[in-house]
Amino acid sequence: MEQRYHYAALDGLRGLAAMSVLLFHLGHWYGENWLATNAGLAVDFFFCLSGYVLSIAYRAKFDAGLDTRTFLRIRAVRLVPVIIVGTLISAAYLFARGLGLGDDAISLAEVALATVLGMACLPMFTASAAIGGPQVFPLNGPQYTLFLELVVNIIWALTQRIESLWTAIAIVVISYTLTAIYGFAGDDVATFWTGFPRVLGAFYAGVAVFCAQRRYTLLTDPRWGRLFVPLLGLSFILFYWPTLLWFPIAWSWSLLVSPLLVISGARVMLVGATRRTALALGELSYPVYALHYPIFVWVNAVYQQLLGRRDTAICSVLVVIAVVIGSTLVLKLVDEPTRAWISRNLRAQGERRAAQAGSTELGAAKGRGQIRRG
Repeated sequence: MEQRYHYAALDGLRGLAAMSVLLFHLGHWYGENWLATNAGLAVDFFFCLSGYVLSIAYRAKFDAGLDTRTFLRIRAVRLVPVIIVGTLISAAYLFARGLGLGDDAISLAEVALATVLGMACLPMFTASAAIGGPQVFPLNGPQYTLFLELVVNIIWALTQRIESLWTAIAIVVISYTLTAIYGFAGDDVATFWTGFPRVLGAFYAGVAVFCAQRRYTLLTDPRWGRLFVPLLGLSFILFYWPTLLWFPIAWSWSLLVSPLLVISGARVMLVGATRRTALALGELSYPVYALHYPIFVWVNAVYQQLLGRRDTAICSVLVVIAVVIGSTLVLKLVDEPTRAWISRNLRAQGERRAAQAGSTELGAAKGRGQIRRG
């Protein structure tokens, strides 16, 4: 509980960043490109924070013997249930269009394939435009970054033995160099691979912050917290700047400001209602991010079917409300119960294995004693 208290400011920022990404996508989907024009940069913060928080939560456990398979099962438990829900919501929309509205452009077999791949969080490189291609996750375009989260988690777990501050910095330098060359992209077939250096760079920037704090106590000084509000203000000015940022500014924010937000936010102590609000925003951040497109397609379609027109402002407000409500319901009725159930099963399996190992060791010890007595 103490750790959650300490990082409540970062939880709150993660929730605000997720809402900013929702507005960013609404601007694109409705052709209102002034709306949170640069909030896609929040993805870099998500990955930087992920690298930092996972290092705090699991680095010592890896050093103590946590195996890669168990770690990946834990991460799958955290991510996959909501991914499945989002995929099914979008699939239901396309099936409704194909069956109920008779949209001949939609192949139900293709939707079924996209559904299976989406629930497994695997990209689909052959999706037609009718179901959302050329996005590699046609049923839920933002799921691309969730796929990359799983990929970078695998890479991080497999490289624990060689991880250090300098390897993390090397990965950051190489990745951001590649990002400077190829830009920020990656959610469609043509640019699929360009998303990898962006994600690796941001994630390992968070890992580098963790490693640096272990080595240099100066980076854990509470006075770093004084930077959090100014950096937060700068970030939201850039997120909501009405025109697209010059690429070097966006690139520099990702490389420099995002890690500084993590360093400073980790030193901010929130109390009372502010802390509770921040933690609630943090809890909602993942379902909001994972579900905002599936909920959008339904709200937008129902509104237009009922009224026969599209009102961007009204629809946007309705989408935001629906996303918050839907995300809360999925969090409380699906995500948290599923994680709790699977975690109990994993814990019970671990206890059984430990008991079996203890019984085997006890039997071996008895056998050795009998041999010595013999």
